[in-house]
Amino acid sequence: MTNDALSNFLESLKADVIHSLQSNGKIATGQSAQQITIVNDGGKAQLQLPGYLHILETGRAPTGPNPIAGSPPMIDRIKEWCAAKGIPDKAAWAIKKSIDKNGYKGTLGILSEPLSDDNINLRLNPATENIADTFTQQIVNSI
Repeated sequence: MTNDALSNFLESLKADVIHSLQSNGKIATGQSAQQITIVNDGGKAQLQLPGYLHILETGRAPTGPNPIAGSPPMIDRIKEWCAAKGIPDKAAWAIKKSIDKNGYKGTLGILSEPLSDDNINLRLNPATENIADTFTQQIVNSI
């Protein structure tokens, strides 16, 4: 796949994931969208998503005994979220305690829909057509 076609394909998937987060009300600070990146390494490219986006879809179990603190700590992330949503800072501890006790219910489809086989094929078709056109033009020009 040519680099431009691959980059365009990955950019379209990135846009689909961001749109899915927005349409499901899961972007408060914009930090999640900024952490979705496309990494090019020579002839390879990857769409990289922060691991916690998976939790938005699948949910999170209640906190177990002897938990390992996250980086940044969950309370800091909750405080940022509260500030972005206009929720008083003191509510952050109550939200954290609720998540610790009850877990967090995920929202199905946030990642699985934009990264589904059907959507990937939909986004991949223009890229493969572009590549075929480029190769065809190169063959015609060499004749």
